[in-house]
Amino acid sequence: MEKLLLVSGIIMTMCLGPSLAQLPANGCSQFFEYQGYNRQYIGLVTVRHNPMVNNHTLFLEFSQSGFYNWEFVGNVAIVTDEETVKTNLRLGWPIQYRVDFPIPSQPPKVTSIRVDDVELCGNNQYPPPRTAIRLSHTVTTSISPLSSSIGRSTVRAADAVQQVRPQLRPSVRPPIRTPSPVRPSSPVLPAIEPQSGFNYEEFWAREQNSTQRPTVNRGQDRVSPQTITQSAPANSWTRTPPQTSSNNIVCGRERTVTTPLIFQGTRLERGQLPWLVGLFERRESNGPIFFCGGTLISASTVLTAAHCFRQPNRDLPASRTAISLGRSSLDILTDGEFRGASQLLIHENYQIKQYTEADLALVRLDEPVSFSDYIVPICLWSTSNRMDLPEGVRSYVAGWGADGEGNGNTDVAKVTDLSIVSDSNCTLELPHILVQPSTLCAKKVGAGPCGSDGGGPLMLREDDVWLLRGVISGGIRNTKENTCDVSKPSVFTDVAKHIDWVRRNMWN
Repeated sequence: MEKLLLVSGIIMTMCLGPSLAQLPANGCSQFFEYQGYNRQYIGLVTVRHNPMVNNHTLFLEFSQSGFYNWEFVGNVAIVTDEETVKTNLRLGWPIQYRVDFPIPSQPPKVTSIRVDDVELCGNNQYPPPRTAIRLSHTVTTSISPLSSSIGRSTVRAADAVQQVRPQLRPSVRPPIRTPSPVRPSSPVLPAIEPQSGFNYEEFWAREQNSTQRPTVNRGQDRVSPQTITQSAPANSWTRTPPQTSSNNIVCGRERTVTTPLIFQGTRLERGQLPWLVGLFERRESNGPIFFCGGTLISASTVLTAAHCFRQPNRDLPASRTAISLGRSSLDILTDGEFRGASQLLIHENYQIKQYTEADLALVRLDEPVSFSDYIVPICLWSTSNRMDLPEGVRSYVAGWGADGEGNGNTDVAKVTDLSIVSDSNCTLELPHILVQPSTLCAKKVGAGPCGSDGGGPLMLREDDVWLLRGVISGGIRNTKENTCDVSKPSVFTDVAKHIDWVRRNMWN
């Protein structure tokens, strides 16, 4: 018996180039293609929907060779922004979808594409043992078709989707340099059992020159054949419009370039994630040295992790702290801003021996910054937004952590996506002392926080608006290989659960 996996999609953005590697037979090439980068793959679907109806559903079926029991079963999402989608639906123009696979290095075979009740194409499944994957995405609109563009004739879905597929033009090209699995930084823990003694010194070891980005290992264990139904969470965690600053800069929006949805981490261009900042320690000799990441939340305020300043044998004051803004590079001589810190506020509930609980700090810039294409604050979580995040929700982390060979901090920041892990599942993999009432867990095999990216943001994105949900706090160390164990979840302080403290204490 084959196993069945069900999932719904959420809206995100993509940018990847094609690959010439061996791929499954594609019997739906008119509507579907594989896109690859660095031997990691997604699918792109381009179809038309009937503009005469309000509910538009795309159904996809795939066949994966072998039996699998995944936490993440795949995802389908619209590529373009909401306004473009509305326009294309209204005009009967093509809609482009991105498909994420459970094993990006081993993409499944597409076996069926349906738009509403119309079968567009199909292909045979793999022989047993196999795992069936079914994905769907529904868009609901109340827009009537434009009579000036398509007339008053009834457009059937079958007619609309069988037109010639347009040439795909991703909005951003992937970087030429080979990306490494990104691991936004966090202090790392020794690999120990939850009930054993905790090695405090190893956990808090600063690793500014040894953060790791291990090679991806996506091997899956074979499981007995069974039917499993899994649903991905809907992208309904926010309902609050983006905030606007006094100089009409909308928070959480990239203005010059759009960050692509990536697999294992890619370099950021200047202007991507323009709220990401680097924290530097001022030294009497040899100049400032990078030690943590942070997030700009107002013209004068950066939110970061308390552990960046308070550790055993470390008590860094504001007077010795500097902040780099408007750069994706750690090179402070490149275009951007550099500010001192006039005030440092550590969360009153933070205790060094509790590791991740209330691991938050606010840093006040000695002079407010002016917002621009390269300096924009991120949106803060609203109390009206959903507090609980279902398992599997896509999140993002960014920082200047090391590459897959374990080299030191990268000159240019990287970003990667992680999936939210429930507290109950997180405690099965991590020492209980790490999973506190106000923490979040997220992971992706082969990528995750490690070392000096600590204090950086855990972000969610909806309709091209980025929201801050967490701050990178902790993780597990693989003591045998002296790397971060990215097969385990990383731990983040949940900013949403401290949002009152943040808003009450932040500066304008």
